[in-house]
Amino acid sequence: MNHSSLRLLWPAAGLLFNLLFAPATSVEAQDQPTGKVIEKVACRADATLSYALYVPSSYDSKKKWPVLFAFDPGARGIVPVERFKEAAESYGYIVAGSNNSRNGPWAPSAKAIMAMWNDVVERFKIDERRIYATGFSGGARVACRLGYALKGQIAGVVACGAGFSSDAPPSQPVPFLFFGTAGVEDFNYVEMKQLDRTLDALGAAHRVEIFEGGHSWAPAELCTRAIEWMEIQAMKSALRTRSEPLIDALFKKDVDRVRAEEAAGSIYRAYAGYSGIAEEFMGLRDVAELQQKAAALKEAKEVRQALKLEKEQESEERARAAELFRWRTQLEGREAASASALTEDRNMALADLKRAVADLKKRSEAKESTPDRALARRLLNQFMASSYETSTALMDRKDYDRAASSLSVDAEILPDNSRVLYNLACAYSLKGDKKRAIDALRKAVQKGFSNVSTLENDNSFIQIREEAGYKKLVEELKAKK
Repeated sequence: MNHSSLRLLWPAAGLLFNLLFAPATSVEAQDQPTGKVIEKVACRADATLSYALYVPSSYDSKKKWPVLFAFDPGARGIVPVERFKEAAESYGYIVAGSNNSRNGPWAPSAKAIMAMWNDVVERFKIDERRIYATGFSGGARVACRLGYALKGQIAGVVACGAGFSSDAPPSQPVPFLFFGTAGVEDFNYVEMKQLDRTLDALGAAHRVEIFEGGHSWAPAELCTRAIEWMEIQAMKSALRTRSEPLIDALFKKDVDRVRAEEAAGSIYRAYAGYSGIAEEFMGLRDVAELQQKAAALKEAKEVRQALKLEKEQESEERARAAELFRWRTQLEGREAASASALTEDRNMALADLKRAVADLKKRSEAKESTPDRALARRLLNQFMASSYETSTALMDRKDYDRAASSLSVDAEILPDNSRVLYNLACAYSLKGDKKRAIDALRKAVQKGFSNVSTLENDNSFIQIREEAGYKKLVEELKAKK
């Protein structure tokens, strides 16, 4: 990475290093209770910035402790702290989740990250060799960026629901350990599967785990497994003291879990599990039996079918996603050479897109959890997330006309989506179109929007708050509570 990229990713890296590794002037941490999640700790250098915190009950300032810095795309620091608190308690980690770092412009997040980092370092005795980062979605990309910007100073990254940024892809050597997670219905599922293969090719120490769910932080159990994986890696690289009882316990725990999956008929998951354990504990325990088990299962009919289906679904998902976004582009009229061609293209694209979305919705509503249902949900969620990000970026730039135009197209395609209609109402209100704003808001309420507190506190509606239609909707929502 060149120096200009480093400044872009972490413009204050030099200052951060100076503060982090300066001679100890730490404040004692007795003012923060241990063994308890604290929702908000104000940074001493800037009280407008804060973080959620968990300090293990065994904390002792006479020794150094590993720390996990966490980044949520919605600045909800409490969420990752809650997810990792059990692992933090069991394995002695301090966990700090920023309440200010979020998706959006980089500069405010960089300021928040540095403030949290420095505050934690001042309060606690940190093991500078064992600093970790975690994040979900955009927060995962922040964690990976941090790993490259502070090359060699971030020991490992736990990335949930996303991996590396497109402008900072993985490159050899990857300077940190990587543990990735994704739900089977996560729209970034294919990205994470591809990243797993890329890191394999780069020879990077990594693991990617899939869970039942969508685009979200990994479940607490999987967060614990991520920390356990980091513990094993730390012992392999001598970053922490080797503990034979801990290695035995974690080895048995993993093997028992995978054997239970095999006994339950989850042959593909068992194959992946045995392979992962053999790689993880190589050099720590005799893994020959697990390697043989994985090799045998790889030839099983169920595993071969699962691998074939996975490959086919990835190809289908890429093709269908490209098709959906091509139609979406045609709806905005950027490909037509004349007004008549624009109208014809738009009408055809709208009809095709509506049919495709209706088909995906039908498949996504299947009662049984199947690969096809997961594929349909991933495509729908990817399409909606992209539309949301587009309109949000336009509103952030105060381009309310284009935001309203983009959202009105989404409302045609997804007429029953209350969130799309609510965002459309925001765009219309911000551009001063009061009538359309109230009409879109009314439709959002009809389709299920019910959070009156959000509505009353949303500054997007300042221009329509005195309108009779807006007041009527607020009263109707309050009456339903």
